[in-house]
Amino acid sequence: MESYKLKEIEEKAPILQSEEKSEDNEPTDDSIEEKQFSTTHKVLKTLCVILTWFSMGLWSEVNGATFQDLMSLTNSNYGALSQAISMKGVGGLCGCFLGGGYIVERLHHKVELILAVCVMISAGLNLAIPFCHYVVGFGVINFILGWADILLNIAGQIIIMDIWKEKASGSLHSVHVGYGVGGFIVPQIVKPFISKQLPKDEKTITSSVCEVMTLPLFTNSTFDVINTTDSTLSNVTTNLPTSTLPNTSSNFKYGFFIISGIVTLVACLWIFFYFLKSKQDKILENDANRNSEKSIKDMFNFNTCAPGDPIFAFFLYVLLFLWVYVAVSGERIGSKYLYSYARNQACFSPSKAENFLTSYWIFHTVGRVLGFVGSSYIHMKYIIFIEGVGVFVSSVVLFFFSDNDIILWVFVCCLGFFTGPTYPSGVAWTNRYIILTATGVMIPSIASGIADISFLPIIGHFVEMLGIGVMTNFFLGYGVTICALPIIMQSIACTRGDRFFKNVT
Repeated sequence: MESYKLKEIEEKAPILQSEEKSEDNEPTDDSIEEKQFSTTHKVLKTLCVILTWFSMGLWSEVNGATFQDLMSLTNSNYGALSQAISMKGVGGLCGCFLGGGYIVERLHHKVELILAVCVMISAGLNLAIPFCHYVVGFGVINFILGWADILLNIAGQIIIMDIWKEKASGSLHSVHVGYGVGGFIVPQIVKPFISKQLPKDEKTITSSVCEVMTLPLFTNSTFDVINTTDSTLSNVTTNLPTSTLPNTSSNFKYGFFIISGIVTLVACLWIFFYFLKSKQDKILENDANRNSEKSIKDMFNFNTCAPGDPIFAFFLYVLLFLWVYVAVSGERIGSKYLYSYARNQACFSPSKAENFLTSYWIFHTVGRVLGFVGSSYIHMKYIIFIEGVGVFVSSVVLFFFSDNDIILWVFVCCLGFFTGPTYPSGVAWTNRYIILTATGVMIPSIASGIADISFLPIIGHFVEMLGIGVMTNFFLGYGVTICALPIIMQSIACTRGDRFFKNVT
C-alpha cells in the first residue's frame, strides 16, 4: 500500500511542481493547456465535432425536406406539424434547465462517450419517424431529439473553445459548417423517395397558377386533404386502381434509413475515439477534471465570465440570447418552409423544389465556410454587421420581387449565404468579450429552444390562415431585426473591449 501511494505521488509530482511555480502567475494555465493539445489532437477532435454537426444537420433538417409527406403520414396540417416540430425546442429547454451544462462540466473526462450516446439515440429516433402515424408521437420524438441536441451543442462547442482558445472563432464556424453540409445533402437523399403527388390545400396555395397545376395531380390520386369544417383530415376516393396510387410511408422511409445509417457511423467513430485514448490523454483529462471541480454557484457566477464586471457579462448574455433567437427563427423559416413555398407558391415540381432547398443549404454552408475563413482576418464586430446588412437586403428583395423565379432563386441563395454564419458568429462574438463556460454556452441553446417553441407554431398558424406566401413577410421581419441588433451589441461591448486584445475595442 505504501509503495502504491509513493508511486502515485511520483506521478503527480510534475503537476504539483508546475502548480507551485505558477501560483502567482495566473496565465500559466493557458500555457499548460497549449502544451496539452498538439495540432494533430486539435484537428482530429475538431473533425469529429464537425461530423457530429453534420449528423445533426441530417436528422434536424429532414423535416423540412419531407414536410408535406410528414403531413400525410401523421394525418395533420401545417399548424399541427409545426407544433410537433417545435417540441424539439421544449426538449432542448428541459436539457438546459435540468443540468445540460452541469453534466458536461462534471463529466468532461467522458465527453466523447456523452457525444456517442446522444448521436446513437438520435439515430434510433430518426429511424422511428417513418413508422410514427400520429402527430403526438412525432412531437415526443422531437422532444427527445431536442434534449440530445443540447448536450451535443454544449459538449461540442466547449471542446472547441477549450482547445483553440482565442483562435476559437474560426473553429466554431468550421464546426457549424458541418450542419450546413448535412442540410444540403438531406434533400438529395430523400428526393428519390418523396411522394410525387401531394395534397391540394386551398388555404396554403396562394398562387392561382399552382392551383391549376396541382389540381390534376390531386384528382388523379387518393390523398388526405383538410376538411375546412372541422379542421380534421378526410380521404378523397377516386375510381383509379389501387396500384396507381402513391404509398408515401412505404417510400420515403428509405431516406430516413439512409440518414440513420450515416449517423450511426458517426456515433461509432466517437466510441472508437473514446476507447483509443492514449495514456497521456487520460492524464490530461484527470488534471482537467480536477481543475473543473466547481460548485453550481461558481458555474452561474457572472464574475467568472467577466472578472470584476459581472454586469457586463450579464448584458452580453442577454444580447447573445437575442441574437441567437432571431438567427434561429430566420433559419427555421428557410429550412422548414422553403420546400412547401416552392411547391405551393412558386409551382415547382417536387424534384425542382428539393433542388431549390438544396441551393439554399449550399449557400448557407458556403456562408459558414467564409465566416470561418473571414473570422481569422476580420474582427467579429465587423462580421456581425456584414451579416445583418446582407440578410436585410436579401429579405427586402424577396418581399417585393419573389414572383420572379430568377430573383427568387438568387436571393434565397443570398439569404442562405448571410444567414448561415449568424449563429456561430454570435457565439464567437461573445467569446471575444467574456469567458464562455459550459453553462454560458447553454444561453444560445436556450435561445434556440425558445425560438422553436414560440416561432414555429406562429408561422405554422399564419401559413394555415393566410397561405404559404406569408413566408416572405416573416423573412422581412427577420432581416430588419437582425440588421439593427449589431448596433446595440457593439455599443455595449465596446465599453469593456476585447478580452484577448485589449487594444481592440
